[in-house]
Amino acid sequence: MTSPQPLTEEEILRRLDEVRAEIRRLKEKRYSLVDEVRRLRSERRRLIDRVRQLREEFRRLRDERRKLIEELRGLRDERRRLLEKLHQVASEVSESRKIAAELRPLARRSVQAIRAKIEELEWKQQTNVLPLAKEKEIIDEIAALEEMLERIIEARKALESLAEKRAELKSLRLSIRDISASIRRKREEIDQVSRRMDELRSMIDEVSRKIDEVSGEINRVSEEISRVDEEIKGKVEELKSLKQMLSDLSRRREEERLRRILEERRRIAEEKLKRGERLTLDDLRVLYGEAISPQEEEQ
Repeated sequence: MTSPQPLTEEEILRRLDEVRAEIRRLKEKRYSLVDEVRRLRSERRRLIDRVRQLREEFRRLRDERRKLIEELRGLRDERRRLLEKLHQVASEVSESRKIAAELRPLARRSVQAIRAKIEELEWKQQTNVLPLAKEKEIIDEIAALEEMLERIIEARKALESLAEKRAELKSLRLSIRDISASIRRKREEIDQVSRRMDELRSMIDEVSRKIDEVSGEINRVSEEISRVDEEIKGKVEELKSLKQMLSDLSRRREEERLRRILEERRRIAEEKLKRGERLTLDDLRVLYGEAISPQEEEQ
């Protein structure tokens, strides 16, 4: 297998220019890639801050929804208690209504008139001397009137109680209506918070997906930077090698020039020797291999 032909000086210089141009191009590419990584990292930080904000809002809404659910549970318990009370009072009103229907005619009687009649009879009993039978009749009548008076007062109390229970029933219905309205509003609040939580969950998933995409892009560009660094390193090594080749070529050319000069001096010295001419000290040194090199003379 034949060894490759060494490069000429022109080829080396041309390749040096090419390698320098390639290094400049690779460095420009690396600068661009580094800027891209910087931009992507800034974008990722922005997305991470965004997802952190969304998660904080999600946690706040979750706590708020938990509180609203507790309040809704409390309202439902209160409504259940009021409904039980309503059923109880409604039953009492129904029963009181039956009693009141029987006592209403009695309750319409005049308490004042009956008391006046009792006072009249008691005065008559106390101020008149009456036969025993008549006095017993008055006493019986007073007792009957007093009994009737008690029944009238009880009847009126029953009617008053019925009115109070009806008012309580109405109040309970109003309270239940208000609590039912509060329950509806609380459900709407919970639904609104739940919808917002669903939106946030979707937004968090979307932003998290973008973070993964940007992270993947950062890794890809970082790997590209590493690859470009390796290329630059290889090109720098090639540049050093070419410079060394150029230096070696220049050194060999100089050595060849010096060799030719020494050979020419030796030829001249040999011709002088053949002609029998007087040889100088330099001529002798050239003939016997001790001559000062032209390079040393130039120094």
